[in-house]
Amino acid sequence: MKTLYEKLRRMVRRNRGRIIGIGIVTTLLIAFLWPSSVVSVRPGEKGVLYSRLFGGTVLDRVYDEGVHVILPWDILYVYDVRILEETQDVDVLTVDGLTVNVQVSLRYQIMRERLPALHQEIGPDYRNKIVIPIMNSAVRQTIGNYRPDALYSTARQELQDQMLVDAIEEMGRIPILIHGFVVKSITLPEVLSKSIEEKLVAEQRYLRYHYLLLEAREEAKRKAVEGQGIRFYQSLVNENMTNNYLRFEGIKATNNLAASPNAKVVVVGSGRDGLPLILNTQDMEPQRQGDKATESVSRKASGRPAAKAPASAVNATNATGATGATTTVEGLVSGRGWKLPESEFVEFVKRLDATLLNPSHGQQPGQQPVHQSVQRTAQ
Repeated sequence: MKTLYEKLRRMVRRNRGRIIGIGIVTTLLIAFLWPSSVVSVRPGEKGVLYSRLFGGTVLDRVYDEGVHVILPWDILYVYDVRILEETQDVDVLTVDGLTVNVQVSLRYQIMRERLPALHQEIGPDYRNKIVIPIMNSAVRQTIGNYRPDALYSTARQELQDQMLVDAIEEMGRIPILIHGFVVKSITLPEVLSKSIEEKLVAEQRYLRYHYLLLEAREEAKRKAVEGQGIRFYQSLVNENMTNNYLRFEGIKATNNLAASPNAKVVVVGSGRDGLPLILNTQDMEPQRQGDKATESVSRKASGRPAAKAPASAVNATNATGATGATTTVEGLVSGRGWKLPESEFVEFVKRLDATLLNPSHGQQPGQQPVHQSVQRTAQ
Protein backbone atom coordinates (compact mmCIF):
# COMPACT_ATOMS: atom_id res chain seq x y z
CA MET A 1 0.00 0.00 0.00
CA LYS A 2 2.84 2.30 0.87
CA THR A 3 4.60 1.42 -2.33
CA LEU A 4 1.48 2.30 -4.45
CA TYR A 5 1.14 5.65 -2.70
CA GLU A 6 4.75 6.44 -3.45
CA LYS A 7 4.30 5.55 -7.14
CA LEU A 8 1.26 7.86 -7.52
CA ARG A 9 3.06 10.64 -5.79
CA ARG A 10 6.03 10.36 -8.12
CA MET A 11 3.74 10.25 -11.19
CA VAL A 12 1.90 13.42 -10.14
CA ARG A 13 5.18 15.17 -9.63
CA ARG A 14 6.33 14.21 -13.07
CA ASN A 15 2.99 15.17 -14.82
CA ARG A 16 1.99 18.19 -12.73
CA GLY A 17 1.79 20.52 -15.71
CA ARG A 18 -0.39 18.21 -17.78
CA ILE A 19 -2.85 17.63 -14.94
CA ILE A 20 -3.25 21.35 -14.38
CA GLY A 21 -3.83 21.95 -18.08
CA ILE A 22 -6.41 19.18 -18.34
CA GLY A 23 -8.27 20.57 -15.30
CA ILE A 24 -8.40 24.04 -16.74
CA VAL A 25 -9.66 22.78 -20.08
CA THR A 26 -12.29 20.60 -18.42
CA THR A 27 -13.51 23.48 -16.24
CA LEU A 28 -13.79 25.80 -19.22
CA LEU A 29 -15.59 23.15 -21.23
CA ILE A 30 -18.13 22.55 -18.48
CA ALA A 31 -18.69 26.28 -18.01
CA PHE A 32 -19.21 26.67 -21.75
CA LEU A 33 -21.55 23.72 -22.20
CA TRP A 34 -23.53 24.17 -18.96
CA PRO A 35 -26.26 26.49 -20.35
CA SER A 36 -27.00 24.19 -23.27
CA SER A 37 -26.67 20.95 -21.35
CA VAL A 38 -28.50 21.80 -18.11
CA VAL A 39 -31.98 23.29 -18.61
CA SER A 40 -34.32 24.40 -15.82
CA VAL A 41 -38.09 24.23 -16.35
CA ARG A 42 -39.88 26.68 -14.03
CA PRO A 43 -43.38 26.38 -12.49
CA GLY A 44 -46.21 26.52 -14.99
CA GLU A 45 -43.96 25.54 -17.89
CA LYS A 46 -43.38 22.47 -20.05
CA GLY A 47 -40.49 21.51 -22.30
CA VAL A 48 -40.14 19.94 -25.76
CA LEU A 49 -36.81 18.38 -26.80
CA TYR A 50 -35.32 18.75 -30.24
CA SER A 51 -32.62 16.12 -30.90
CA ARG A 52 -30.20 16.93 -33.68
CA LEU A 53 -28.88 13.41 -34.07
CA PHE A 54 -31.89 11.21 -33.13
CA GLY A 55 -34.96 12.17 -35.19
CA GLY A 56 -35.64 15.83 -34.46
CA THR A 57 -38.61 16.76 -32.25
CA VAL A 58 -39.42 14.20 -29.58
CA LEU A 59 -43.20 13.80 -29.83
CA ASP A 60 -43.70 11.17 -27.16
CA ARG A 61 -42.28 13.04 -24.18
CA VAL A 62 -43.04 16.34 -22.47
CA TYR A 63 -40.48 17.61 -19.97
CA ASP A 64 -42.01 18.63 -16.66
CA GLU A 65 -40.86 21.19 -14.10
CA GLY A 66 -37.37 20.86 -12.70
CA VAL A 67 -33.73 20.56 -13.91
CA HIS A 68 -32.96 18.43 -16.97
CA VAL A 69 -29.54 17.49 -18.45
CA ILE A 70 -29.43 17.08 -22.22
CA LEU A 71 -26.74 16.73 -24.82
CA PRO A 72 -25.05 19.98 -25.66
CA TRP A 73 -26.12 19.86 -29.28
CA ASP A 74 -29.80 19.24 -28.46
CA ILE A 75 -32.29 22.04 -27.71
CA LEU A 76 -35.03 22.01 -25.06
CA TYR A 77 -37.84 24.49 -25.87
CA VAL A 78 -39.78 25.75 -22.85
CA TYR A 79 -43.46 26.84 -23.15
CA ASP A 80 -45.70 28.61 -20.68
CA VAL A 81 -48.75 26.38 -20.33
CA ARG A 82 -50.67 28.57 -17.86
CA ILE A 83 -53.73 30.61 -18.80
CA LEU A 84 -52.56 33.62 -20.79
CA GLU A 85 -54.32 36.88 -21.67
CA GLU A 86 -54.06 38.90 -24.84
CA THR A 87 -55.56 42.42 -25.10
CA GLN A 88 -56.05 44.21 -28.40
CA ASP A 89 -57.68 47.44 -29.65
CA VAL A 90 -59.50 46.52 -32.83
CA ASP A 91 -61.07 48.98 -35.31
CA VAL A 92 -64.22 47.36 -36.69
CA LEU A 93 -66.62 48.40 -39.46
CA THR A 94 -70.26 48.00 -38.46
CA VAL A 95 -73.05 46.94 -40.79
CA ASP A 96 -73.62 50.66 -41.61
CA GLY A 97 -69.99 51.20 -42.56
CA LEU A 98 -69.06 53.23 -39.46
CA THR A 99 -65.79 52.60 -37.63
CA VAL A 100 -66.04 51.43 -34.04
CA ASN A 101 -63.08 50.88 -31.73
CA VAL A 102 -63.41 47.78 -29.56
CA GLN A 103 -61.01 46.90 -26.76
CA VAL A 104 -61.23 43.17 -26.20
CA SER A 105 -59.29 40.65 -24.12
CA LEU A 106 -58.81 36.95 -24.91
CA ARG A 107 -57.93 34.22 -22.39
CA TYR A 108 -56.31 31.10 -23.85
CA GLN A 109 -54.12 28.15 -22.83
CA ILE A 110 -51.90 25.59 -24.57
CA MET A 111 -52.99 21.95 -24.31
CA ARG A 112 -50.17 20.30 -22.36
CA GLU A 113 -50.47 16.81 -23.77
CA ARG A 114 -50.29 18.15 -27.35
CA LEU A 115 -47.44 20.58 -26.79
CA PRO A 116 -44.94 18.67 -29.03
CA ALA A 117 -47.44 18.80 -31.92
CA LEU A 118 -47.90 22.54 -31.44
CA HIS A 119 -44.13 23.02 -31.43
CA GLN A 120 -43.69 20.95 -34.56
CA GLU A 121 -46.58 22.46 -36.55
CA ILE A 122 -46.56 26.11 -35.45
CA GLY A 123 -43.55 26.82 -33.26
CA PRO A 124 -42.85 29.17 -30.35
CA ASP A 125 -44.31 32.19 -32.20
CA TYR A 126 -47.84 30.80 -32.04
CA ARG A 127 -49.09 34.06 -30.45
CA ASN A 128 -48.45 36.20 -33.54
CA LYS A 129 -49.26 33.42 -35.99
CA ILE A 130 -52.49 32.05 -34.52
CA VAL A 131 -53.86 33.80 -31.43
CA ILE A 132 -53.91 37.46 -32.51
CA PRO A 133 -55.23 36.87 -36.08
CA ILE A 134 -58.04 34.60 -34.87
CA MET A 135 -58.88 37.06 -32.10
CA ASN A 136 -59.15 40.03 -34.50
CA SER A 137 -61.15 37.99 -36.99
CA ALA A 138 -63.68 36.87 -34.37
CA VAL A 139 -64.15 40.44 -33.12
CA ARG A 140 -64.66 41.87 -36.61
CA GLN A 141 -67.00 39.08 -37.62
CA THR A 142 -69.20 39.55 -34.54
CA ILE A 143 -69.27 43.35 -34.28
CA GLY A 144 -69.75 43.71 -38.05
CA ASN A 145 -73.22 42.16 -37.79
CA TYR A 146 -74.58 44.93 -35.53
CA ARG A 147 -75.61 48.51 -36.01
CA PRO A 148 -73.80 51.11 -33.87
CA ASP A 149 -76.89 51.93 -31.83
CA ALA A 150 -77.53 48.21 -31.23
CA LEU A 151 -74.14 47.88 -29.55
CA TYR A 152 -75.43 50.10 -26.72
CA SER A 153 -78.53 48.03 -26.08
CA THR A 154 -77.05 44.56 -26.74
CA ALA A 155 -75.75 42.82 -23.64
CA ARG A 156 -71.98 42.35 -23.66
CA GLN A 157 -72.35 38.73 -22.62
CA GLU A 158 -74.11 38.06 -25.90
CA LEU A 159 -71.24 39.64 -27.86
CA GLN A 160 -68.64 37.71 -25.86
CA ASP A 161 -70.40 34.40 -26.41
CA GLN A 162 -70.66 35.00 -30.15
CA MET A 163 -66.96 35.91 -30.34
CA LEU A 164 -66.06 32.74 -28.45
CA VAL A 165 -68.05 30.58 -30.86
CA ASP A 166 -66.43 32.22 -33.90
CA ALA A 167 -62.91 31.87 -32.45
CA ILE A 168 -63.38 28.19 -31.59
CA GLU A 169 -64.62 27.49 -35.11
CA GLU A 170 -61.57 29.20 -36.63
CA MET A 171 -59.16 27.55 -34.19
CA GLY A 172 -60.20 24.11 -35.39
CA ARG A 173 -57.69 21.34 -34.48
CA ILE A 174 -54.94 23.65 -33.30
CA PRO A 175 -53.98 22.58 -29.73
CA ILE A 176 -54.88 25.91 -28.11
CA LEU A 177 -57.79 26.08 -25.69
CA ILE A 178 -59.80 29.35 -25.71
CA HIS A 179 -61.43 30.14 -22.37
CA GLY A 180 -63.35 33.25 -23.35
CA PHE A 181 -63.52 36.85 -24.55
CA VAL A 182 -63.98 39.96 -22.45
CA VAL A 183 -65.23 43.15 -24.14
CA LYS A 184 -63.69 45.95 -22.09
CA SER A 185 -64.91 48.97 -24.05
CA ILE A 186 -66.74 49.99 -27.22
CA THR A 187 -65.97 53.48 -28.52
CA LEU A 188 -68.26 55.00 -31.16
CA PRO A 189 -67.65 58.20 -33.13
CA GLU A 190 -68.35 61.24 -30.97
CA VAL A 191 -71.26 62.57 -33.05
CA LEU A 192 -72.93 59.17 -33.23
CA SER A 193 -72.37 58.51 -29.55
CA LYS A 194 -74.01 61.82 -28.61
CA SER A 195 -77.02 61.12 -30.87
CA ILE A 196 -77.52 57.66 -29.38
CA GLU A 197 -77.31 59.02 -25.86
CA GLU A 198 -79.93 61.69 -26.65
CA LYS A 199 -82.18 59.02 -28.13
CA LEU A 200 -81.85 56.83 -25.06
CA VAL A 201 -82.55 59.80 -22.78
CA ALA A 202 -85.69 60.67 -24.75
CA GLU A 203 -86.83 57.05 -24.61
CA GLN A 204 -86.39 56.93 -20.85
CA ARG A 205 -88.24 60.24 -20.51
CA TYR A 206 -91.14 58.80 -22.53
CA LEU A 207 -91.24 55.73 -20.28
CA ARG A 208 -91.22 58.00 -17.24
CA TYR A 209 -94.21 59.99 -18.55
CA HIS A 210 -96.03 56.76 -19.31
CA TYR A 211 -95.44 55.61 -15.77
CA LEU A 212 -96.67 58.94 -14.42
CA LEU A 213 -99.89 58.56 -16.43
CA LEU A 214 -100.42 55.10 -15.03
CA GLU A 215 -99.76 56.39 -11.55
CA ALA A 216 -102.23 59.27 -12.03
CA ARG A 217 -104.85 56.84 -13.35
CA GLU A 218 -104.50 54.58 -10.35
CA GLU A 219 -104.57 57.58 -8.04
CA ALA A 220 -107.85 58.70 -9.67
CA LYS A 221 -109.29 55.25 -9.04
CA ARG A 222 -108.16 55.40 -5.44
CA LYS A 223 -109.75 58.81 -4.94
CA ALA A 224 -112.98 57.62 -6.54
CA VAL A 225 -113.14 54.64 -4.20
CA GLU A 226 -112.25 56.87 -1.26
CA GLY A 227 -114.94 59.40 -2.21
CA GLN A 228 -117.53 56.66 -2.50
CA GLY A 229 -116.57 55.37 0.92
CA ILE A 230 -116.85 58.88 2.39
CA ARG A 231 -120.27 59.31 0.76
CA PHE A 232 -121.49 56.04 2.28
CA TYR A 233 -120.05 57.05 5.63
CA GLN A 234 -121.72 60.46 5.55
CA SER A 235 -125.01 58.87 4.53
CA LEU A 236 -124.89 56.51 7.49
CA VAL A 237 -123.93 59.33 9.85
CA ASN A 238 -126.72 61.63 8.62
CA GLU A 239 -129.29 58.88 9.00
CA ASN A 240 -128.27 57.88 12.53
CA MET A 241 -127.20 61.27 13.94
CA THR A 242 -129.81 62.36 16.53
CA ASN A 243 -130.09 65.37 18.81
CA ASN A 244 -129.61 63.17 21.86
CA TYR A 245 -126.33 61.84 20.49
CA LEU A 246 -125.14 65.34 19.63
CA ARG A 247 -126.15 66.54 23.10
CA PHE A 248 -124.16 63.65 24.63
CA GLU A 249 -121.06 64.52 22.58
CA GLY A 250 -121.48 68.18 23.59
CA ILE A 251 -121.55 67.21 27.28
CA LYS A 252 -118.37 65.14 26.81
CA ALA A 253 -116.65 67.99 25.03
CA THR A 254 -117.72 70.40 27.79
CA ASN A 255 -116.25 68.10 30.43
CA ASN A 256 -113.00 67.83 28.53
CA LEU A 257 -112.93 71.59 28.09
CA ALA A 258 -113.52 72.15 31.80
CA ALA A 259 -110.81 69.65 32.75
CA SER A 260 -108.21 71.32 30.53
CA PRO A 261 -105.50 73.19 32.53
CA ASN A 262 -105.20 75.91 29.87
CA ALA A 263 -106.69 79.37 30.35
CA LYS A 264 -110.09 79.66 28.64
CA VAL A 265 -113.32 81.66 28.44
CA VAL A 266 -116.49 79.59 28.00
CA VAL A 267 -119.69 81.37 26.86
CA VAL A 268 -122.63 79.29 28.07
CA GLY A 269 -125.66 79.19 25.80
CA SER A 270 -129.20 80.16 26.68
CA GLY A 271 -130.78 76.83 25.74
CA ARG A 272 -132.20 74.38 28.18
CA ASP A 273 -129.02 72.25 28.02
CA GLY A 274 -126.75 75.12 29.05
CA LEU A 275 -124.01 74.01 26.62
CA PRO A 276 -121.40 76.45 25.26
CA LEU A 277 -122.47 78.33 22.14
CA ILE A 278 -120.14 76.38 19.85
CA LEU A 279 -121.71 73.13 21.09
CA ASN A 280 -125.34 74.22 21.46
CA THR A 281 -127.30 72.20 18.90
CA GLN A 282 -130.74 73.13 20.18
CA ASP A 283 -131.20 76.17 17.93
CA MET A 284 -129.93 74.60 14.71
CA GLU A 285 -133.33 73.67 13.23
CA PRO A 286 -135.04 77.04 13.95
CA GLN A 287 -132.07 78.85 12.42
CA ARG A 288 -132.38 76.78 9.24
CA GLN A 289 -136.09 77.61 9.07
CA GLY A 290 -135.33 81.32 9.52
CA ASP A 291 -132.76 81.17 6.72
CA LYS A 292 -135.30 79.53 4.43
CA ALA A 293 -137.91 82.23 5.27
CA THR A 294 -135.45 85.01 4.47
CA GLU A 295 -134.50 83.36 1.21
CA SER A 296 -138.14 82.96 0.15
CA VAL A 297 -138.88 86.61 0.96
CA SER A 298 -135.93 87.79 -1.06
CA ARG A 299 -136.83 85.57 -4.01
CA LYS A 300 -140.46 86.77 -4.07
CA ALA A 301 -139.47 90.42 -3.71
CA SER A 302 -136.90 90.43 -6.51
CA GLY A 303 -138.71 88.14 -8.90
CA ARG A 304 -135.55 86.05 -9.42
CA PRO A 305 -133.20 83.91 -7.27
CA ALA A 306 -130.93 86.27 -5.38
CA ALA A 307 -129.84 84.99 -1.97
CA LYS A 308 -127.19 87.63 -1.32
CA ALA A 309 -129.35 90.76 -1.77
CA PRO A 310 -131.55 90.44 1.36
CA ALA A 311 -128.54 89.48 3.49
CA SER A 312 -126.63 92.61 2.47
CA ALA A 313 -129.67 94.77 2.94
CA VAL A 314 -130.33 93.33 6.38
CA ASN A 315 -126.72 93.77 7.48
CA ALA A 316 -126.55 97.31 6.24
CA THR A 317 -129.87 98.30 7.81
CA ASN A 318 -128.97 96.58 11.07
CA ALA A 319 -125.81 98.62 11.28
CA THR A 320 -127.79 101.79 10.55
CA GLY A 321 -130.38 101.04 13.23
CA ALA A 322 -127.66 100.37 15.82
CA THR A 323 -126.01 103.76 15.24
CA GLY A 324 -129.24 105.70 15.13
CA ALA A 325 -128.62 107.03 11.60
CA THR A 326 -131.48 107.62 9.11
CA THR A 327 -131.14 105.68 5.87
CA THR A 328 -133.74 105.31 3.17
CA VAL A 329 -134.69 101.78 2.34
CA GLU A 330 -134.98 102.76 -1.32
CA GLY A 331 -131.20 103.27 -1.51
CA LEU A 332 -130.49 99.84 -0.03
CA VAL A 333 -132.86 97.88 -2.18
CA SER A 334 -133.02 100.04 -5.31
CA GLY A 335 -133.56 98.04 -8.46
CA ARG A 336 -134.84 94.99 -6.56
CA GLY A 337 -138.54 95.62 -7.29
CA TRP A 338 -139.85 96.28 -3.74
CA LYS A 339 -139.84 99.15 -1.17
CA LEU A 340 -140.59 99.41 2.54
CA PRO A 341 -141.12 102.46 4.77
CA GLU A 342 -138.12 103.12 6.97
CA SER A 343 -139.85 102.50 10.31
CA GLU A 344 -141.40 99.25 9.19
CA PHE A 345 -138.10 98.07 7.66
CA VAL A 346 -136.16 98.70 10.87
CA GLU A 347 -138.82 96.88 12.88
CA PHE A 348 -138.69 94.01 10.38
CA VAL A 349 -134.91 93.74 10.71
CA LYS A 350 -135.09 93.69 14.51
CA ARG A 351 -137.72 90.98 14.50
CA LEU A 352 -135.76 89.00 11.88
CA ASP A 353 -132.58 89.14 13.99
CA ALA A 354 -134.53 88.05 17.08
CA THR A 355 -136.09 85.19 15.13
CA LEU A 356 -132.81 83.99 13.72
CA LEU A 357 -131.03 84.09 17.08
CA ASN A 358 -133.85 82.63 19.18
CA PRO A 359 -137.15 81.95 17.44
CA SER A 360 -138.97 81.15 20.69
CA HIS A 361 -138.20 84.61 22.17
CA GLY A 362 -138.50 86.63 18.98
CA GLN A 363 -142.27 85.97 18.58
CA GLN A 364 -144.81 87.22 21.09
CA PRO A 365 -148.03 85.37 21.88
CA GLY A 366 -150.71 85.93 19.30
CA GLN A 367 -148.27 87.48 16.82
CA GLN A 368 -148.15 86.33 13.22
CA PRO A 369 -145.06 84.52 11.92
CA VAL A 370 -142.31 86.68 10.52
CA HIS A 371 -142.44 85.39 6.99
CA GLN A 372 -146.17 86.15 6.71
CA SER A 373 -145.59 89.69 7.97
CA VAL A 374 -142.81 90.18 5.50
CA GLN A 375 -144.94 88.92 2.63
CA ARG A 376 -147.82 91.25 3.60
CA THR A 377 -145.48 94.24 3.93
CA ALA A 378 -143.87 93.51 0.55
CA GLN A 379 -147.31 93.45 -1.06
